Amino acid sequence: MENIVEKEAKQFLRHFTKGRIITMETLKSKLTEKLYNFNRDKDKLFFLNVLRKEVENEKIEHEKTCNTPNCSISEDNALGLFLIDQEIEGISEYYEYKPKPDDEFSTQERVDLHNKLNIIADKLEEMGLGQEIIFDEIDSLKENFNLGKKNWFQLLKGKLIDLGIKHILEVAILKDLYGELSDGYDIVKSMISK
Repeated sequence: MENIVEKEAKQFLRHFTKGRIITMETLKSKLTEKLYNFNRDKDKLFFLNVLRKEVENEKIEHEKTCNTPNCSISEDNALGLFLIDQEIEGISEYYEYKPKPDDEFSTQERVDLHNKLNIIADKLEEMGLGQEIIFDEIDSLKENFNLGKKNWFQLLKGKLIDLGIKHILEVAILKDLYGELSDGYDIVKSMISK
């Protein structure tokens, strides 16, 4: 089910890169005017990401059937993507994600996970799996507790899957690592089973 911001982005697409004369100024003006309606930066970023995806899909679909050199529709969409990217970068520069209070790690949870990550690093080294890439991944996990529990465990899952894809670690080891780290976090334990 679409939320309000997503619906707004899809409706805005109908006239964003459409019109008789498309210039950087007209597109920038439309986008700025629309973003003014959102007070929260997270809503602006969500809107922009949905809009970007829609504009990019529209551009790809159009180019599948259009053979016109320097097609104005493709160029208008490319200009729209450029402006959207600028807005995303501008907002992202100072935006800091703040998880919901019940999703934040407590100080004790941060310390416990930090210690578990150190123990895991030691175990991997004892197993002869002490490659630098693994330790870099573990260190980056230690720096991202601010993402909140759900997002942190998604990040952990992604990093473990990536290590599995690169054949650095076996699936059984990956599941054990995830199980050790997620022990006590019932909401995220099932994320690795799929």
